[in-house]
Amino acid sequence: MDQLDVLINRYDRREISRRDLLVGLALLGVGAGPGGKEPAARGRTINHVSLGVSDLRRSTEFYDRLLGLPVLERGADFCEYRLQNGFLGLYQDPDTRRGLDHVAIGVEGYDPKSTLRALQQEFPDRKTELLYEDQVYIVDPDGASVQLCAVEYKR
Repeated sequence: MDQLDVLINRYDRREISRRDLLVGLALLGVGAGPGGKEPAARGRTINHVSLGVSDLRRSTEFYDRLLGLPVLERGADFCEYRLQNGFLGLYQDPDTRRGLDHVAIGVEGYDPKSTLRALQQEFPDRKTELLYEDQVYIVDPDGASVQLCAVEYKR
């Protein structure tokens, strides 16, 4: 079954919204990347954004007042806020970069090991790594970290 049929069947079974269907159709219309090459991974969603904070209490008070989001999970050094299709994570950890630490993209048909191999082949000059057996990270040309994960990751 080709990708268009899969997309339409998922919409018919109400597994995806009308908006997700339209995004999927647009992505299918775009097809391959520049030069007719398939992309190394086909991103579908922004799964989450992780922010490194210096004072978790101060940051959670700010985001509570700013956005009023429900808490997905909270610990001594982190707070993850639930969003409709993902989450916003605040992490107070000396090893975490302050401000934007990374963005996580949910990948269609995600397989961590094959994604890692594809990235290493496509971007041999970029730092890529597999963490926790289910998350692939790559550093972009400006040093930003991009996490690739399953669309359903932490949903």
